[in-house]
Amino acid sequence: MNPAKIMAAGQPDAALLPSAGQRGNNPPAAMLLLSLLALALAGCQSALPLRPHTGGGAATAKLGPALTESIDGLARDRGQPQALARSEARHRRILASHLPALLDEATPPRPAAGIEEAAALRDPGELRDITPVTRTRTGPSGLRRAGVGLPLVARLPAPLDPNAPRAGYHLPVTLVVQPRTTRKPTGSMALPPQPEARQHSTTTTPVAPSGCCEAALVDPTAAEQVPTASGTLPVAMDLHAPVAATRATGLRPTAALANLLRPGRFTGQPRIVFLQPFDPDRTPLVLVHGLLSTPGVWEPLVTQLMADPRIRDCCQLWFFYYPTGQPVPLSALQLREALDDAVARTGLDRPMILIGHSMGGILSRAQVSRIGPAQAEAILPGVGALSEYNRVRRALIFEPRTDVSRAVFLFTPHGGSRLAANSAGALAIRLIRLPDSLLNQAEHARDQLAGLESRRIPTSIHGLSPRSRFLRALDATTPTVPVHSILGNRGRGDGSSGSDGVVPVASARLPSAASELVVPTGHGGFDHPQAVAELKRIILTDVAQPRGANGAAADSRVVLRTATSQAP
Repeated sequence: MNPAKIMAAGQPDAALLPSAGQRGNNPPAAMLLLSLLALALAGCQSALPLRPHTGGGAATAKLGPALTESIDGLARDRGQPQALARSEARHRRILASHLPALLDEATPPRPAAGIEEAAALRDPGELRDITPVTRTRTGPSGLRRAGVGLPLVARLPAPLDPNAPRAGYHLPVTLVVQPRTTRKPTGSMALPPQPEARQHSTTTTPVAPSGCCEAALVDPTAAEQVPTASGTLPVAMDLHAPVAATRATGLRPTAALANLLRPGRFTGQPRIVFLQPFDPDRTPLVLVHGLLSTPGVWEPLVTQLMADPRIRDCCQLWFFYYPTGQPVPLSALQLREALDDAVARTGLDRPMILIGHSMGGILSRAQVSRIGPAQAEAILPGVGALSEYNRVRRALIFEPRTDVSRAVFLFTPHGGSRLAANSAGALAIRLIRLPDSLLNQAEHARDQLAGLESRRIPTSIHGLSPRSRFLRALDATTPTVPVHSILGNRGRGDGSSGSDGVVPVASARLPSAASELVVPTGHGGFDHPQAVAELKRIILTDVAQPRGANGAAADSRVVLRTATSQAP
């Protein structure tokens, strides 16, 4: 194993971050006002880097006895949290101090170290920047599992995968190491029986023909247990560290501000980014962020979803990353095109679930709605006369997708938000600079549409105003699949006059919703326990239901849930 592959995880993905020249030079007062607007509309969080491992490389031939003793300690201390934590720390220190040599032992991948699931094995030769998890982060308990092995973060480069994060995928892996043994029949193990454990009827004596140990690099979500000389024990797991390291969700807040004010400087094209490599057997959950945000805003929700093994088993996480200063209809078109590209490339044959926050809910609603030429004329007179290939027409006249089973709207201003029309919104509108390519397209459309009233191209802020023609036209449609609303009320008004601080309750409500939950929280509260529980309920209900001819779930019954309701 090349020592250069063993380094700190969590380094920024430079291709997804704005360069110094992309961040703009706004006046200090304007920047201050926009920072306040950022606090009101979003709460991006970025991942913290893990500390690098600098452990030594003592000869593995001396490892056997210490390893045997540490595994015995893990078995002995199960059910005693404090003692188990000490035994686990000692076991991990032993493995971390021999990491480069043990990774060499794990190549090539094959059933070894007691791991019998060949599909769960990883080849160290395909991975880069393999990093031990040196500290435990607070978070949902389902992200971690105490047990045998050293949790690691490993980067899987994916240069030919357009849906991979720019730096590749950051995967959770566990280095499982056991002494090479000769087995002698004995009686049953003198350990307390564990409900999930299979007890071995052998004892072992370490031997070292070519090395003291057998090592395997394991996907801990695919191999949950491993037989040892001390009984069947859990495989250690840490799923939080890879999420914190990946730049699929960890973009810095400065990128959100740059993408709002200078959408023309957005790096690359708006795109779907996968958290992990595509899995044809799992339902995509497509997370669409809102105004002044990046996929980094989803990290608190992602960790809670991943902590639930039912969600991990049935679903995969996709993110739509786009500049949020553009006109809302254009961003909705770009989402449609990005989904088309991802589906065509992967051959996805199961329906997706769309989950949109704030303006992202508007983009998601456009994917499951229909606006025809007659309705589009109320938005932009004469648009129906444009060529079918014209992007202005395609942004305003569209059909619903047939590969979406349902959509969830989180704190979404279906009827608009007054914040977009007040002084802060007006300031943001003046500061946003749309790209020349978009202005040129609009100029061409304007030449074709003599009745166009305004020569100013609407930004995303315009598009969220209650006066937005596009928003009014979209709000007059009925989604073609079951949809669900989760909205906030900070308690400063009654059920109809309250708001989440940005979106009024009345604007977030959707009469056609199959379910509604009002959560006592602010606009960024999609990770509130009630909201997360309700989202899980919706997801698990969807994946468990039989599909109709169009792939949509059959059940669309209306279930209203209030702020006092506790989601199951």
